[in-house]
Amino acid sequence: MKRLARNILILLAAALVSSPAFATINFSDDFESYTFPPDGNPIGGGWTWFLNAYPNFPTCDGYIGNYGPLPAPNDNTDPYGVSNIGEGDTGQALNVFSDYGSPDHPLGNCVEINVFQERTLTALDAGSYLFKFDTQVTDALGAGVQTYGFIKLINPNPPYDTFVFLKAPTETGGAKSIPIDLAADAAGLLLQWGFANVASNYLPSGRFYDNVEFSPAPVGPPIRPLYEGVPIPLWAFLGMGGLIALFGASRLRSSRKL
Repeated sequence: MKRLARNILILLAAALVSSPAFATINFSDDFESYTFPPDGNPIGGGWTWFLNAYPNFPTCDGYIGNYGPLPAPNDNTDPYGVSNIGEGDTGQALNVFSDYGSPDHPLGNCVEINVFQERTLTALDAGSYLFKFDTQVTDALGAGVQTYGFIKLINPNPPYDTFVFLKAPTETGGAKSIPIDLAADAAGLLLQWGFANVASNYLPSGRFYDNVEFSPAPVGPPIRPLYEGVPIPLWAFLGMGGLIALFGASRLRSSRKL
């Protein structure tokens, strides 16, 4: 019985250490609190934007240069209009589109726009996460235009290498998600999650995004109690099982002494 109790404790400790309860990033945004529409002002909420330019749309081979990062503007006028807050299907949403004031558009170059949240990772951020969002389609994309949600892990120092680049295409509407496991040795890297488009020649590129979350991934289905209320998560259930096993072992030792 002592060995059984010890094994249960080991399993419990492993489950707790790997549980997203210890992952510290928990972000959400439904854009309902944003002023609509304050053209010419930053969106707010920590949203940032960055532009990369490449030759030869839509193959985008080679590299021309970049611009940013800057607070994401809430504007659809030149110059540097790449986002705003619009009226979506279920309320306000984030509208992300190309920078149509860029001189690369009429030259047939690829204009890549990134609108994102950014965080410098620490060891405490280690864990499994899920980036979730809803995509709303307002207009058809131009031929060759790409739109997607993404997660990146980037070296904050030159040459700013990208170590992880995960995508979820958003040409179609609906709920999208991207899972990622962050290890403790990723501390110091830049974590980015957000939305991007690659366009040229003034082609349509807009997409609405809503109900954005970057939060710990669930470890399994919750175990529902017999009463109405909050479900018991798996790690709590395992903890109760470990305590029950310890109590049983203690009672067995006491009975043997009698």
